[in-house]
Amino acid sequence: MNGLREYMAGLGMLKRNVWLWLCAALVMGVGRQVFMVLRNQYLVDLGLAHEQVTSVQGFNSLGGLLIALPAVVIISRFRARTLVMLICVANACGFAAQGLFGTLEVFQGAALAAGIAMSLNMALGAPFLMRNTSMKERVFGFALLSAVSWPLSGFIGSLLSGLLQQWFANMGDATMLGQHVPAQLFGYRATLLVAAAFVLVAIVPITFVREGPPDGAGKTLRQILTFHDKKKLFLLGLPEILIGFGAGLTIPFFNVYFKNEWGLSPQQIAPIFMVMFGVLVVGYLITPPLVRRFGPVKVMIASQILSLPFFVELALGHYLWAAVTAFVARQVLMNGSEPIYKQFAQEVADERDRNAVAVWVHSSRHIFFTAANFVSGYLIAMDEGRFRIVIASTIVCYVFAIAVELAVLPGLNRARRYKVALSTRQERATL
Repeated sequence: MNGLREYMAGLGMLKRNVWLWLCAALVMGVGRQVFMVLRNQYLVDLGLAHEQVTSVQGFNSLGGLLIALPAVVIISRFRARTLVMLICVANACGFAAQGLFGTLEVFQGAALAAGIAMSLNMALGAPFLMRNTSMKERVFGFALLSAVSWPLSGFIGSLLSGLLQQWFANMGDATMLGQHVPAQLFGYRATLLVAAAFVLVAIVPITFVREGPPDGAGKTLRQILTFHDKKKLFLLGLPEILIGFGAGLTIPFFNVYFKNEWGLSPQQIAPIFMVMFGVLVVGYLITPPLVRRFGPVKVMIASQILSLPFFVELALGHYLWAAVTAFVARQVLMNGSEPIYKQFAQEVADERDRNAVAVWVHSSRHIFFTAANFVSGYLIAMDEGRFRIVIASTIVCYVFAIAVELAVLPGLNRARRYKVALSTRQERATL
């Protein structure tokens, strides 16, 4: 009971700005997940080759790569509220374009724009939470943001994706922009437009966020782009590079995995993602007490090691129930470390480098995630549409990443504990 009271007290300390940000993240995430569950299946049903399907995801990731360095300046120059509003509009336009037009060139261009918008949005979250939380409730803020922006919104989005796609498809053939669209494809395209609408709704809570001037107000471009601890930046990005490449080979294509390996339809795949997201919400919410009990490094590395056997089962594919169980368990264990690492990186970093660290931690993973998206299609084609090679390659990448973390993170954690203790004393002194 003491633990529960402490947990609720931590949530109660979160400021109004944080709750508004969480509401926007939830609505935006629902739209994004409706889109992510269906888009690749839509491309497969259009008859595109595996290389073309993965290239669309690659362009989405490429957008995140292009915004990487400019994001440091953008986040420093503009208020978070303004940026999120622009991100919502840009992302919704990218989603809508892919629903309205059925050509590969439009998919790739719109995916590039959506990737730029979402990558910038993901880099905004950690610095925003650092500015709007104290040491006492920070771990709860990071856990909640990760929970609502992906698994909770993903649970809702996965449920809606199957229902909406089937509902629109049942309407029969349709005409869109003067083009005849078969019922199944109309189901996809209309649902992608609904996803775009969800993203736009996220603007409403964001309008009520109140913040002071951005961190870079009054600074020159050179001052903003001066990194004060380059070694620490490199060390924080190194494991993310390896994880990013491994994740980029498989993570965006799990819906295609269940379609190709097990012959499941969109309506059958959606509940699998719903279960995964529901369990992942719980996983994120239990991380704060685990981190307080064992420390961030032990929790991160243990969860990643435990995820590896489940990835092996996905490659072997003995039974559908075993593949579904392995998929859910692997996602929960591997992704459970994400909010921990984001907070860890912010606390370890030089205060003057926090915007840069947020962008670098995200971008270092995203750069190699992008490269892997383009490689993945060829590996799947080499395996005649199966996923054994890409999954095995992902396992190898994760093993190397864990080895790097074991070598690097304990030393960074010792410095973090000193900074946390110093910050806590300063907060007590101001009470």
